[in-house]
Amino acid sequence: MKRFTLSLTLALLPFALAQNASAPTTTLSAATQAALNNGADVRTAQANLDKAQASLKATEADPSALVADTLQAQQAAALAAVQLQNAKIGTLQSALSAYAALYTAQENVDLQTLQVQSDSKNLQVVQVKLNVKNATALDLKNAQSSLDASTQNLADAKAQVNIAAQKLAAITGLSSSVRASGLGTIPTLKVSQASLTAGLNARLPSVVQAQQAVDLAQLNVKLYDNDFTPAQTLSNAKVTLANAQRSLESATKNAATTLSSAYQSAANAQQLLSVALQKETNAQTSYHQDQTRLKTGVISAVDLLKSQLALAQAQQNRVSAQASALNTLASLSVASGTNLTGVGGL
Repeated sequence: MKRFTLSLTLALLPFALAQNASAPTTTLSAATQAALNNGADVRTAQANLDKAQASLKATEADPSALVADTLQAQQAAALAAVQLQNAKIGTLQSALSAYAALYTAQENVDLQTLQVQSDSKNLQVVQVKLNVKNATALDLKNAQSSLDASTQNLADAKAQVNIAAQKLAAITGLSSSVRASGLGTIPTLKVSQASLTAGLNARLPSVVQAQQAVDLAQLNVKLYDNDFTPAQTLSNAKVTLANAQRSLESATKNAATTLSSAYQSAANAQQLLSVALQKETNAQTSYHQDQTRLKTGVISAVDLLKSQLALAQAQQNRVSAQASALNTLASLSVASGTNLTGVGGL
């Protein structure tokens, strides 16, 4: 009987990057900085702030400006400053999400490539077994179907890389040929929810705007509370104030609820990342042990390939967990008005 030997040439190399060795790469930090520099929302918010500050300066220099005019100019400048910071954090979140999606897609190509190679080897094994009447035609058909499916999955994975790259390019202004070089170490959530709650209302545009409406309404009530202003005018001002106070209460509650939910999601994502990292370590250990077992003849090359595939799957799960942890930190940053992602320099 002719002996059939399977050769393993499947090193755990980043296939997606290997296939694009000539493609430019970008880091997470560089991609987010490009988004902040090129983002339309940030530029618009900056222009609005410049305009509001110029208007405030002119109002303060105008001796004929009324107290309400001055307050509104001050409020416009203060709100524009908060909106600029919010626009930066929002842009940062979009860039992080797009970058993480691209890197996850690239890593999925690695996994699907290994799956194709594994299914190809399995098909070879079944063919050999069929030749010696140790497998059926149905076994061969099933093996071929598995290979066809994994080949299609690989094609889909490669297409997803291109789609993700185009989304990142749209946000950052970088070329769509750029590939992600890695996610790096995900920051640990060290800050408490209570500390993020402190000063929260001054960092969120929706709450700031609601507070400003209350302040302006209070001023109007004060200005109209006299003997020479019609009673109806004062009454209307009081109604406006009451409505503004209710809106502020609602905005404050919504902000607190959103922050609490975002904080819990970020904390959960970090726990899941820890689990994924441990599982990857376990899979790495098993793979190294199986390499030794192969050398001593305890397992076959096909068995080692299965171990390698399990490791690749654990690595992909870890990348997905990293992306989730990063995205939830970005969401928490938006909810808290504080950058917790470790990038962007905000």
